[in-house]
Amino acid sequence: MALIVVVDDDEVIRLLLREILQKAGHQVLEAGNGQEGLLLLQKHPVDLVITDIFMPEMDGIDLLAAILRTKPDSKIIAMSGGYKAMDPHLTLRMAQSFGALEILSKPLQADRILASVSKILAKQA
Repeated sequence: MALIVVVDDDEVIRLLLREILQKAGHQVLEAGNGQEGLLLLQKHPVDLVITDIFMPEMDGIDLLAAILRTKPDSKIIAMSGGYKAMDPHLTLRMAQSFGALEILSKPLQADRILASVSKILAKQA
């Protein structure tokens, strides 16, 4: 169906997303931070990016900005569980203001993930 890049520094989250997305018929590429994500995006024409916000090397907001600077029509879902004292909902609203089409709060729920992915991919078709 679609080629999706999942960017998260938590290997367990990447595994969870990969399993959910592959069961739905999608191909999944994974990156552990924003820098790795950008390298994947340079090598592969992807349909969707799902990125965490708080990561080492390059966080999700910087990744979002970098992607949309070069490919403004990119489809991006931002996700976060917050960081220390930061409110995850505030962080996710900030990601939306930077161009994320959908936002997901951690802990992730398979039905919410698939609904967001389907919604974005339906607009693309």
